[in-house]
Amino acid sequence: MAEVIYIAGARGGSGATTCAVRLASALAALGERTLVLDGDYECASGLETCGLQGLNVYTLADAEEGACRVKQAVLQNPASPNTYVLPTLGLKNPDYCITAVNECSKLFDVILCDGAALGACKRAIVVSAPYSASIASAKLRGARLKDGGIENVGLIINKVNGGLVYDGAVLSPQEFASVVRLPLLGVIPEDLTLPIGKIRPSTARAFDMTAEAVLGRSQKTYGTVKPYLGVTGYFKRKLRAHV
Repeated sequence: MAEVIYIAGARGGSGATTCAVRLASALAALGERTLVLDGDYECASGLETCGLQGLNVYTLADAEEGACRVKQAVLQNPASPNTYVLPTLGLKNPDYCITAVNECSKLFDVILCDGAALGACKRAIVVSAPYSASIASAKLRGARLKDGGIENVGLIINKVNGGLVYDGAVLSPQEFASVVRLPLLGVIPEDLTLPIGKIRPSTARAFDMTAEAVLGRSQKTYGTVKPYLGVTGYFKRKLRAHV
């Protein structure tokens, strides 16, 4: 049976879908057959993030109407063969996602539910940006998930710029997690190539470390400050200050 994990953005723009897709690829690389349930009923952002837009024959909406089985709507990601996506584009009844997860649970090791099928999940991960404006929303999101019966709620801090952390302009990931009172599972560095479908080696490493933490194999998180230390780091900080 799959471990079903709800992925919740603390607020708009936190990058929850990107984190769900990249985390799925990292889990798949560790041997976990992983499904991403794309909870975007209107735009299929999960499909787009995987580069699979327009390649689907069915979506979960077709299964809801009886035109196909749930598993026929599942797409394999060619770039990560152990990763799969289930689009919900056009779905009318969000509760049908729970039925879909239950039907797929025997086929996968991990199912990441991106903003959908909360009732089928026993774990949750809040994805938040590192800024002070996100603190209240991340804390509230975590509290509501716990109040809803999910005791195991973790935190991924996304878009962390190590230079800002070094300068004290933003809280360190550890400080942020302490304030919102959620265990820190992952730290993802700021990577402007992600929106165009690419990923830097350092970011890929951060997702690998996060996947290890999600599976309970490690408690290490990626260190975003290290690249900004020393002489090279000094020039990086100066350059960023003028960008």
